[in-house]
Amino acid sequence: MAFKDVVGHRRPIQILQKEIKGGRVHHAYLFTGMEGIGKRLVALNMAKALNCINQEGEACDHCNSCVRMDKGLHPDLIMIAPEGETIKIQQVRDLQREVAFKPYEARCRVIIVDGAERMTREAANAFLKTLEEPPPWTTIILLATNVEALPPTISSRCQRIRFNPLHQEEVRQILAHHLSENDAYVLASLAGGSPGRILRIDREEVIRIKKELKTLLSASVGQKMKLAQELAQEEGRGKIFLEILQSWFRDLIVYLEMGEEGPLLNSDLTDEVKKSASYLKTEKLLQDFWAVVRIQRGVEAHGNLQLSLESALLGLGGS
Repeated sequence: MAFKDVVGHRRPIQILQKEIKGGRVHHAYLFTGMEGIGKRLVALNMAKALNCINQEGEACDHCNSCVRMDKGLHPDLIMIAPEGETIKIQQVRDLQREVAFKPYEARCRVIIVDGAERMTREAANAFLKTLEEPPPWTTIILLATNVEALPPTISSRCQRIRFNPLHQEEVRQILAHHLSENDAYVLASLAGGSPGRILRIDREEVIRIKKELKTLLSASVGQKMKLAQELAQEEGRGKIFLEILQSWFRDLIVYLEMGEEGPLLNSDLTDEVKKSASYLKTEKLLQDFWAVVRIQRGVEAHGNLQLSLESALLGLGGS
């Protein structure tokens, strides 16, 4: 894959290609944006573009350098990621020893630090020395989802490039390479702009909940309590349910206010949205929507997941 094959992120890619072709590549970049949207993919393609034997500013995907970088076998492409929860100082020290010499064969050695905000304080302080005195022929790319967690002394020494969430159609396009066309269509609405997120979740569970959503909301109190208990046994499943519920109310509101022209997130549930919207009111749906948002925030703040799910199910679903 080359820059031209990356779905979305046209602006960041244009900036990088212009700098590569103009010979104005910075010694360090900070790619920021939510997890799973393609920052690492663009970083890898930048490494290939900097060292491609056949083209300038783009990877050919066929030369020895491009092929070996794709396979993770190129000695001048160095990837660092958290070991466990953090990037440790020993990883940084090992890196510093490795980059003290000229590249083995590439024009430009590229260091990609994935999850840069998860460096320990000691690791960050050690890495700062590398940024202050960057080795010649070396480009450093930091990838971060929470840039505020990075020390300002590090972020200020990098050219920051922001990666925005992908559009739903772009997410579908990416998911279609990994999932069936129907699954990609159904699941894209939950990606929130991050196809990588969808590829990590229990997709069968998502599809099942979406199909049964209307039944779940109109179930008896006993059934709702039982469902809340089941969902709470796995934190991931419970959070997925709340996200589906939020998107469901959002789509009902959009359809009531905009009709056929409304862009629905759950386009696979269009018929169900139309039927439900016929006897619901926007004011009540707005209350339900924000109730779910408050419940989600409570869960993220380490609230009781089962109680939150019970509240979501027992308090919602009426007209």
